[in-house]
Amino acid sequence: MKIKVPQSTLLKSLELVSKVSTKHITLPVLQCVLLEASDSKVTIRVTNLEIAIEVEIAEAEVIESGVVAIPAQTLLQTIQFITTKTVELAVDNDVLQVAAGSTSTTIKAIPHEEFPTIAKVEGLEVNISRSLFSLGIKTAAFAASQSSIKPELGSIYIHQKKEHSLTFVATDSFRLMEKTVPQKNVILDESFMVPYKNALELARVCDQLLSDPVLVVNENQCALQFSEGVYITTRLITGSFPDYESIIPKEYATHVTVLKQDLVTSFKKTNIFLNKFRQVKILISDNEVEVSAQNGDVGSVADTVSAKVEGEELALSFNQQYLSDPLGYINDESVVLHFAGIGRPLVLNGVSDNSLRYLVMPMNK
Repeated sequence: MKIKVPQSTLLKSLELVSKVSTKHITLPVLQCVLLEASDSKVTIRVTNLEIAIEVEIAEAEVIESGVVAIPAQTLLQTIQFITTKTVELAVDNDVLQVAAGSTSTTIKAIPHEEFPTIAKVEGLEVNISRSLFSLGIKTAAFAASQSSIKPELGSIYIHQKKEHSLTFVATDSFRLMEKTVPQKNVILDESFMVPYKNALELARVCDQLLSDPVLVVNENQCALQFSEGVYITTRLITGSFPDYESIIPKEYATHVTVLKQDLVTSFKKTNIFLNKFRQVKILISDNEVEVSAQNGDVGSVADTVSAKVEGEELALSFNQQYLSDPLGYINDESVVLHFAGIGRPLVLNGVSDNSLRYLVMPMNK
């Protein structure tokens, strides 16, 4: 194989795919990028068996066709420090030779025969907005479970709740985030679950490209096809996502409207005095909310903020991180806290933004 390719194009492509590569004891080729040159096209592929990315480089000049597998991070770091406009890559005796100006580098290749085939996903195809698809994933992802015991809880659940939109949901059973984003003319017949780490990779690729992709979904996989020559596919989780609508309260005892920044500031103060359970106490009374924390080894703090309170006075404890995590995803200046009562869930949303709904369970102690 022998090719010439613009340094900036090659670097951008490697940065796009290299995060997917991973060390694998029994299959070392998974830490590689597969470079394949044929006719006038160069293709870069990376996979970790969970997710795969393929990038076509149309600007490359193919002098001699061929294929080679090169450790992704080694090649990426090499190309990062090249300052010439064009890079020449050539393979000789299982060694990749990188020539650029006065610099010559050799990188040992890994046998490429075991590199997995990246099959094209066939199924329902819909055109989506990349920025809004990414927004939905990033808004929900933090609430997904970090454990692999229940795969459905470690996923982003994507479904069509209403016309011209997609709804993204994640839960770890202690909290739940739901975000709905506009997606004009999208018709999604079936819901699907993407492992949350893979979903974040889909979002990252969406953020780095300029074109809106085609989303392809079938029973086991989904893929995004971009007009820039980028194709990314991920496995899906089989099974059923929890019936989350059934746990969202239909009636509430208390509604509290408060400035988002007031809550953020209070949590910064209480963060100093959190105990090992990261427990913060919320006391609701007439037109104010007291946020307090106590640590027997450090001390205590109580901060009171003004609020509009409708309903009963309440005192509940929460994991502070679970309360503060969603605030960065709410664009409104004020948030509304809907309390269902002692021992029951709290539902939080922006005062005017109905696209986001967040549920969190109180602590028992």
